[in-house]
Amino acid sequence: LTNYSPVEYIKITRLKKARQLMVTTSMSIAEICYETGFTSPSYFSKCFREYFGEKPSDNQRRLKS
Repeated sequence: LTNYSPVEYIKITRLKKARQLMVTTSMSIAEICYETGFTSPSYFSKCFREYFGEKPSDNQRRLKS
């Protein structure tokens, strides 16, 4: 149905939730990382960049402006 494996689908869902938190809260990137179930901020940043095409900090800055 989604063309993603279950693991990929869950990771994408968590990344979308993280992006939503960047807009609606004043949490830091690290706090958002842990809040959405990632155990490493560097891995979170890697996954975020692969999916959205930009670093989490750049995305947060752009969305808050």
